[in-house]
Amino acid sequence: MALTIDDINTKSTDNRNSRYVQGGETEIYNNRTGWWERRVFERQDDDIRFIVTAAEAKRPDAISQFIYGKAIYGWLVLEYNNIVDVETELIVGAELFLPSQQRLILDIITAPTGGIKK
Repeated sequence: MALTIDDINTKSTDNRNSRYVQGGETEIYNNRTGWWERRVFERQDDDIRFIVTAAEAKRPDAISQFIYGKAIYGWLVLEYNNIVDVETELIVGAELFLPSQQRLILDIITAPTGGIKK
């Protein structure tokens, strides 16, 4: 039986900025996180264009730190650009798009998407 986020405290779902909370819907069980359905983001005109340098290659957390001032949105760098394998897709010269700081705060972080919908 799946539990909601309110029913259980785990590290991956306890952090309100986790990809398991903000990045889609997750089934949460007593001792594990179940299937995770990723959230699909639509690009906007005010998206930030970012070209990956050697310092950020394979490092979504470093890109998040550079753009948003916090490394915790590394999951968003990957999901927003549909990156599955950082080894082959998050390489020097790769062109990424990221939501603006305002959109991150107003539309993505505050959106109630985590866990199972009640």
